[in-house]
Amino acid sequence: MERQSRCEWKDKVAPLNVLIRQAQLLDSLSSREPDWIDGYWLAADANFQAGNSYSDPKDLPKAKKLFLRGKGLTEKCLTIQSDNPLCKFYLGVNMGKIASIDGILASLKNAKIVENLWTQVLESPYNHQFGERSSLQGATRYALGLFYRLVPDFFLMKWLFDVKGDIRKSVEFHKANIEFDGPNVCSKVMLSVSLICSGGSTFSSPAGAEGLKNLKEAKTYPVSSALYASCAKDIGRIEQDPKMACGYETSRQQETSEEEFKKQNAD
Repeated sequence: MERQSRCEWKDKVAPLNVLIRQAQLLDSLSSREPDWIDGYWLAADANFQAGNSYSDPKDLPKAKKLFLRGKGLTEKCLTIQSDNPLCKFYLGVNMGKIASIDGILASLKNAKIVENLWTQVLESPYNHQFGERSSLQGATRYALGLFYRLVPDFFLMKWLFDVKGDIRKSVEFHKANIEFDGPNVCSKVMLSVSLICSGGSTFSSPAGAEGLKNLKEAKTYPVSSALYASCAKDIGRIEQDPKMACGYETSRQQETSEEEFKKQNAD
Protein backbone atom coordinates (compact mmCIF):
# COMPACT_ATOMS: atom_id res chain seq x y z
CA MET A 1 0.00 0.00 0.00
CA GLU A 2 2.82 2.43 0.88
CA ARG A 3 4.63 1.70 -2.40
CA GLN A 4 1.37 2.22 -4.33
CA SER A 5 0.83 5.57 -2.61
CA ARG A 6 4.36 6.74 -3.42
CA CYS A 7 4.00 5.75 -7.08
CA GLU A 8 0.65 7.54 -7.33
CA TRP A 9 2.18 10.82 -6.14
CA LYS A 10 5.54 10.50 -7.91
CA ASP A 11 6.57 13.91 -9.34
CA LYS A 12 3.53 15.55 -7.73
CA VAL A 13 3.00 17.52 -4.53
CA ALA A 14 1.14 15.02 -2.38
CA PRO A 15 -1.50 16.42 0.00
CA LEU A 16 -0.66 16.62 3.69
CA ASN A 17 -2.97 13.75 4.63
CA VAL A 18 -1.25 11.47 2.11
CA LEU A 19 2.22 12.38 3.41
CA ILE A 20 1.17 11.81 7.01
CA ARG A 21 -0.37 8.46 6.07
CA GLN A 22 2.86 7.43 4.33
CA ALA A 23 4.82 8.37 7.45
CA GLN A 24 2.44 6.41 9.68
CA LEU A 25 2.66 3.32 7.47
CA LEU A 26 6.45 3.38 7.48
CA ASP A 27 6.54 4.06 11.22
CA SER A 28 4.38 1.00 11.76
CA LEU A 29 6.43 -1.12 9.38
CA SER A 30 9.72 -0.18 11.05
CA SER A 31 8.21 -1.07 14.44
CA ARG A 32 7.09 -4.49 13.19
CA GLU A 33 10.42 -5.16 11.44
CA PRO A 34 13.05 -3.76 13.87
CA ASP A 35 15.92 -5.54 12.09
CA TRP A 36 15.13 -3.85 8.76
CA ILE A 37 17.68 -1.03 8.84
CA ASP A 38 16.39 0.74 5.73
CA GLY A 39 12.99 1.02 7.38
CA TYR A 40 14.31 3.55 9.88
CA TRP A 41 15.65 6.06 7.39
CA LEU A 42 12.72 5.55 5.02
CA ALA A 43 10.32 6.36 7.87
CA ALA A 44 12.51 9.31 8.94
CA ASP A 45 12.38 10.64 5.38
CA ALA A 46 8.58 10.24 5.28
CA ASN A 47 8.23 12.19 8.53
CA PHE A 48 10.60 14.85 7.19
CA GLN A 49 8.56 15.22 3.98
CA ALA A 50 5.31 15.45 5.92
CA GLY A 51 6.78 18.02 8.30
CA ASN A 52 7.90 20.15 5.38
CA SER A 53 4.35 20.22 4.01
CA TYR A 54 3.20 22.56 6.80
CA SER A 55 3.39 26.13 5.51
CA ASP A 56 1.48 28.11 8.15
CA PRO A 57 3.66 29.29 11.08
CA LYS A 58 0.94 28.28 13.54
CA ASP A 59 1.40 24.66 12.43
CA LEU A 60 5.11 24.54 13.26
CA PRO A 61 4.49 22.58 16.51
CA LYS A 62 2.81 19.87 14.40
CA ALA A 63 5.77 19.85 12.02
CA LYS A 64 8.20 19.64 14.93
CA LYS A 65 6.49 16.47 16.21
CA LEU A 66 7.14 14.81 12.85
CA PHE A 67 10.79 15.90 12.83
CA LEU A 68 11.19 14.61 16.39
CA ARG A 69 9.76 11.30 15.22
CA GLY A 70 12.31 11.20 12.39
CA LYS A 71 15.08 12.02 14.85
CA GLY A 72 14.06 9.18 17.16
CA LEU A 73 13.90 6.66 14.32
CA THR A 74 17.39 7.46 13.09
CA GLU A 75 18.84 7.47 16.59
CA LYS A 76 17.43 3.96 17.03
CA CYS A 77 18.92 2.95 13.69
CA LEU A 78 22.36 4.14 14.77
CA THR A 79 22.21 2.12 18.00
CA ILE A 80 21.84 -0.94 15.75
CA GLN A 81 24.25 0.07 12.98
CA SER A 82 26.41 2.96 14.14
CA ASP A 83 28.09 3.63 10.78
CA ASN A 84 24.95 3.75 8.62
CA PRO A 85 25.36 6.87 6.42
CA LEU A 86 21.69 7.15 5.50
CA CYS A 87 20.62 7.21 9.14
CA LYS A 88 23.37 9.73 9.90
CA PHE A 89 22.11 11.94 7.09
CA TYR A 90 18.47 11.81 8.18
CA LEU A 91 19.34 12.28 11.84
CA GLY A 92 21.14 15.50 10.87
CA VAL A 93 18.30 16.56 8.58
CA ASN A 94 15.62 16.16 11.23
CA MET A 95 17.78 17.81 13.90
CA GLY A 96 18.35 20.68 11.50
CA LYS A 97 14.61 21.20 10.95
CA ILE A 98 13.96 21.08 14.70
CA ALA A 99 16.64 23.76 15.13
CA SER A 100 15.03 25.91 12.43
CA ILE A 101 11.73 25.80 14.33
CA ASP A 102 13.26 26.42 17.77
CA GLY A 103 15.62 29.04 16.33
CA ILE A 104 19.23 28.57 15.21
CA LEU A 105 20.66 30.65 18.08
CA ALA A 106 18.74 28.58 20.64
CA SER A 107 19.97 25.32 19.10
CA LEU A 108 23.70 25.92 18.71
CA LYS A 109 24.58 23.29 21.33
CA ASN A 110 23.62 20.67 18.72
CA ALA A 111 25.38 22.28 15.76
CA LYS A 112 28.62 20.34 16.12
CA ILE A 113 26.71 17.05 16.27
CA VAL A 114 24.95 17.86 13.00
CA GLU A 115 28.17 19.01 11.32
CA ASN A 116 29.92 15.79 12.37
CA LEU A 117 27.07 13.60 11.10
CA TRP A 118 27.10 15.18 7.66
CA THR A 119 30.90 15.31 7.45
CA GLN A 120 30.99 11.59 8.17
CA VAL A 121 28.53 11.01 5.32
CA LEU A 122 30.78 13.03 2.99
CA GLU A 123 33.74 10.90 4.01
CA SER A 124 31.81 7.70 3.37
CA PRO A 125 32.38 5.98 0.00
CA TYR A 126 28.67 5.14 -0.02
CA ASN A 127 26.17 6.97 -2.21
CA HIS A 128 22.50 6.07 -2.37
CA GLN A 129 20.37 7.27 -5.28
CA PHE A 130 17.08 8.58 -3.84
CA GLY A 131 15.67 9.34 -7.26
CA GLU A 132 16.66 10.19 -10.80
CA ARG A 133 18.20 13.52 -9.76
CA SER A 134 18.74 13.12 -6.03
CA SER A 135 21.52 11.29 -4.21
CA LEU A 136 22.80 10.95 -0.66
CA GLN A 137 26.11 12.65 -1.46
CA GLY A 138 24.40 15.47 -3.36
CA ALA A 139 21.80 16.00 -0.63
CA THR A 140 24.49 16.09 2.06
CA ARG A 141 26.28 18.86 0.20
CA TYR A 142 22.98 20.73 -0.03
CA ALA A 143 22.45 20.31 3.73
CA LEU A 144 25.95 21.56 4.53
CA GLY A 145 25.34 24.55 2.28
CA LEU A 146 22.41 25.53 4.51
CA PHE A 147 24.39 24.72 7.64
CA TYR A 148 27.35 27.01 6.91
CA ARG A 149 25.05 29.91 5.97
CA LEU A 150 22.71 29.66 8.97
CA VAL A 151 25.28 28.97 11.70
CA PRO A 152 26.68 32.38 12.76
CA ASP A 153 30.27 33.12 11.81
CA PHE A 154 31.44 35.35 14.66
CA PHE A 155 34.32 34.37 16.96
CA LEU A 156 32.22 33.27 19.94
CA MET A 157 30.77 30.41 17.92
CA LYS A 158 34.05 28.54 17.61
CA TRP A 159 34.97 29.24 21.19
CA LEU A 160 31.64 28.23 22.72
CA PHE A 161 30.37 25.56 20.34
CA ASP A 162 33.42 24.40 18.31
CA VAL A 163 31.62 25.28 15.10
CA LYS A 164 31.42 28.37 12.93
CA GLY A 165 29.50 29.49 9.87
CA ASP A 166 31.32 30.11 6.60
CA ILE A 167 29.44 31.70 3.70
CA ARG A 168 32.20 30.77 1.23
CA LYS A 169 31.80 27.10 2.17
CA SER A 170 28.05 27.47 1.87
CA VAL A 171 28.29 28.65 -1.73
CA GLU A 172 30.80 25.90 -2.57
CA PHE A 173 28.62 23.15 -1.11
CA HIS A 174 25.52 24.36 -2.95
CA LYS A 175 27.41 24.43 -6.24
CA ALA A 176 28.75 20.94 -5.50
CA ASN A 177 25.20 19.74 -4.83
CA ILE A 178 24.10 20.95 -8.28
CA GLU A 179 27.14 19.28 -9.86
CA PHE A 180 26.16 15.98 -8.21
CA ASP A 181 22.42 15.97 -8.76
CA GLY A 182 21.61 18.69 -11.26
CA PRO A 183 19.48 21.77 -10.53
CA ASN A 184 16.02 21.92 -9.00
CA VAL A 185 13.96 24.66 -7.41
CA CYS A 186 15.44 24.12 -3.93
CA SER A 187 19.07 23.86 -5.02
CA LYS A 188 18.72 27.05 -7.05
CA VAL A 189 16.96 28.99 -4.28
CA MET A 190 19.49 27.97 -1.64
CA LEU A 191 22.48 28.68 -3.89
CA SER A 192 20.97 32.07 -4.68
CA VAL A 193 20.50 33.12 -1.05
CA SER A 194 24.05 32.03 -0.19
CA LEU A 195 25.40 34.09 -3.09
CA ILE A 196 23.27 37.09 -2.13
CA CYS A 197 24.39 36.78 1.51
CA SER A 198 28.04 36.55 0.45
CA GLY A 199 27.59 39.74 -1.55
CA GLY A 200 26.34 41.77 1.41
CA SER A 201 22.61 40.92 1.07
CA THR A 202 22.22 43.13 -1.97
CA PHE A 203 21.78 42.48 -5.68
CA SER A 204 24.26 45.23 -6.60
CA SER A 205 27.40 43.14 -5.92
CA PRO A 206 28.66 40.55 -8.48
CA ALA A 207 27.72 37.69 -6.11
CA GLY A 208 24.33 39.27 -5.48
CA ALA A 209 23.67 39.62 -9.20
CA GLU A 210 24.59 35.95 -9.69
CA GLY A 211 22.25 35.09 -6.84
CA LEU A 212 19.38 37.02 -8.43
CA LYS A 213 19.99 35.18 -11.72
CA ASN A 214 19.77 31.83 -9.91
CA LEU A 215 16.62 32.98 -8.13
CA LYS A 216 14.96 33.75 -11.46
CA GLU A 217 16.07 30.37 -12.81
CA ALA A 218 14.51 28.68 -9.77
CA LYS A 219 11.09 29.75 -11.07
CA THR A 220 11.56 27.63 -14.19
CA TYR A 221 11.87 24.30 -12.35
CA PRO A 222 8.88 22.08 -11.55
CA VAL A 223 7.46 21.93 -8.05
CA SER A 224 7.04 18.19 -7.61
CA SER A 225 7.27 17.64 -3.85
CA ALA A 226 6.39 19.26 -0.53
CA LEU A 227 10.05 20.21 -0.07
CA TYR A 228 10.19 21.89 -3.47
CA ALA A 229 6.94 23.74 -2.70
CA SER A 230 8.43 25.06 0.54
CA CYS A 231 11.42 26.44 -1.39
CA ALA A 232 9.31 27.95 -4.17
CA LYS A 233 6.85 29.82 -1.96
CA ASP A 234 9.28 32.58 -0.90
CA ILE A 235 11.06 33.34 -4.18
CA GLY A 236 9.09 36.55 -4.68
CA ARG A 237 9.73 37.71 -1.12
CA ILE A 238 13.50 37.21 -1.48
CA GLU A 239 13.46 39.14 -4.77
CA GLN A 240 11.69 41.99 -2.97
CA ASP A 241 13.93 41.88 0.11
CA PRO A 242 17.46 40.49 -0.44
CA LYS A 243 18.25 41.25 3.21
CA MET A 244 16.38 38.01 3.98
CA ALA A 245 19.19 36.00 2.38
CA CYS A 246 21.59 35.28 5.24
CA GLY A 247 18.90 34.06 7.64
CA TYR A 248 16.50 32.52 5.13
CA GLU A 249 15.04 29.11 5.98
CA THR A 250 11.78 27.64 4.75
CA SER A 251 10.27 27.11 8.22
CA ARG A 252 10.97 30.62 9.57
CA GLN A 253 13.38 33.48 9.09
CA GLN A 254 16.43 33.00 11.33
CA GLU A 255 18.26 35.61 13.39
CA THR A 256 22.02 35.01 13.14
CA SER A 257 23.60 38.27 14.34
CA GLU A 258 26.12 38.52 17.16
CA GLU A 259 24.02 41.27 18.74
CA GLU A 260 20.95 39.01 18.93
CA PHE A 261 23.06 36.14 20.28
CA LYS A 262 24.38 38.35 23.10
CA LYS A 263 20.86 39.61 23.80
CA GLN A 264 19.48 36.08 24.10
CA ASN A 265 22.36 35.07 26.39
CA ALA A 266 22.48 38.23 28.49
CA ASP A 267 21.49 36.36 31.63
